[in-house]
Amino acid sequence: MKYLHLFSRDENCKFSTSYYYFIKNNFCLFDHNFVVINKNESIGSEKNIQVLSLKFHSIFRLIKKMYMAKRIYLHGLDFYMILLLLFQPWFLKKTNWIIWGGDLYFHILKKRSIRNTIYDFTRKLIIKNVGGMITQVKGDYELAREWYQAKGKYYYCFLYPSNLYKDIDLSKITKEKDKLYIQVGNSACTTNEHIEVFEKLAKFKNSNIIIICPLSYSGEKDYIDKVILKGLDIFGKERFFPIVNFIPFQDYVNLLGKIDVAIFNHRRQRALGNITTLLGLGKKVYIRTDITTWDFCENHGLVVYSANKEFNDIFDPISIKDKESNKRIMKEAFSMDKLASDWGKIFSA
Repeated sequence: MKYLHLFSRDENCKFSTSYYYFIKNNFCLFDHNFVVINKNESIGSEKNIQVLSLKFHSIFRLIKKMYMAKRIYLHGLDFYMILLLLFQPWFLKKTNWIIWGGDLYFHILKKRSIRNTIYDFTRKLIIKNVGGMITQVKGDYELAREWYQAKGKYYYCFLYPSNLYKDIDLSKITKEKDKLYIQVGNSACTTNEHIEVFEKLAKFKNSNIIIICPLSYSGEKDYIDKVILKGLDIFGKERFFPIVNFIPFQDYVNLLGKIDVAIFNHRRQRALGNITTLLGLGKKVYIRTDITTWDFCENHGLVVYSANKEFNDIFDPISIKDKESNKRIMKEAFSMDKLASDWGKIFSA
């Protein structure tokens, strides 16, 4: 084993499963070992993918794997990863951090408390000295350097197969005619700022719109209930459709095929897989201009719209020129060959 991949709190195995098969299909699987840290231990059906609990014997087995690995890849950086590295700082030089977003933006999103201040200081000890950082958004790498004085090398990669260009036949997607399908957010996390978007869209509540609101991932029940109640109150059950159950990946992609307009009101980098997929499908996408995702889209030549404004142009379709340009860029820059090439460069570095 050369490379150890550590996933922590990968809800519904959203990233780890597809990434495992991506590695299996494009690299020598014998060189890679995959560990998902979870509360309950179970062994995967494949020989070199395991789900380890937080029990002592499991942690000991994980530490043994960390010693054996030439490189360690942290898919997200949470409390357990911090603890593992805090007491074993000699692993940091060979460790690469795949930045997910929340693990970086904790610095500005954390609630003020002595506990969180101490925890963020501890995070700094790790982030400052980690050997490498992997992200498709260079602005996030630059924020890691600014906030945590990170010294590790930057590697560009769009990370996971979920971010690949999707070529689906939209003519086979069934939807109500003369309706504008609007997606609000990508998850149940409070960072989506759903209610702010609902209030901006309230002026269109009697128009031919359908609001699709994915709430099946990464959120608390109280917030989910609050969002649903507000959505139903403004738009009614005939126009507001919350998604509260996790659905298979391909079914979700087909759902995105129905969308005409998507609004992501996050005040930090998030939902990039949704954004790139929708742009590749020729959809109109709104994001905030004051986050690193906006710069990412500009740097790739992708046309997106400002979510900072009042959505007065929401019924204006994206131009054919911009739609085709977005699709072309996605097809070229987010291909399987490009993803394999990027990871190949990382593994050989």
